[in-house]
Amino acid sequence: MSYLANPAKREQRQGGFTLIEVMVVVAIIGVLSMLAMVAYDSVGRRGALQNAAFDLQGVLSTARTRASSAGYPVWVVFYPKGGRGTLSAGNGAFVVVEDRNSLYARNPVRLFSLPFKVDVKGNTGTVSAIYYLDDYSQSVRFGALTPGRTDLYGAPFTGLEVRTCSFCADTGSPSGAIGFYPDGSAHFADGLGRWISTNNQSLTFSGVEGQGQYLFAISGPSGYMATFSPDKT
Repeated sequence: MSYLANPAKREQRQGGFTLIEVMVVVAIIGVLSMLAMVAYDSVGRRGALQNAAFDLQGVLSTARTRASSAGYPVWVVFYPKGGRGTLSAGNGAFVVVEDRNSLYARNPVRLFSLPFKVDVKGNTGTVSAIYYLDDYSQSVRFGALTPGRTDLYGAPFTGLEVRTCSFCADTGSPSGAIGFYPDGSAHFADGLGRWISTNNQSLTFSGVEGQGQYLFAISGPSGYMATFSPDKT
């Protein structure tokens, strides 16, 4: 009795894949690649929003600490529609200003005429840092997905309304500023140089495609800042 396989059948198996089999494999690879790209892009957008939120949280906390240690106000100036070379056609920008002689504490409107340029020499009223939301994969913007909602902030900001920038002037190129003072307090001014007296103020970052938002709340009397990321928007 012979235990050898049929040579004809063995040669048929070794002959490789058929055209149909190759086409099926290529189609499956294409579908898997497309799904992977969609998942990667989605993760990237969520990561960019989170990174931008963490950066702003860090900037606000550092400005408060810096004001206390340096003994002069440190400002964070916001342009919700700003970008490189524009104040009205970007996803948003914010600028850190060290007010060494309390110049802007006396007249905050002058903050909004400072150029978008870091002063490496550290002169009086220096712009020490600039952040553009366009740099976060162009997927993050200043913007509230749920404007006016009052149930998304937790204590001690319960009841605070969700706003893109609650202290910014309502103009074609909105702007506003938070000044952290050496005594630990925070002061708010809009882009027209008017002081905002309401104790608690809010900011919001969101994804440009309308998915996900980070809420920021700042207390004037204490300078305390908190970030919220509601699961439902």
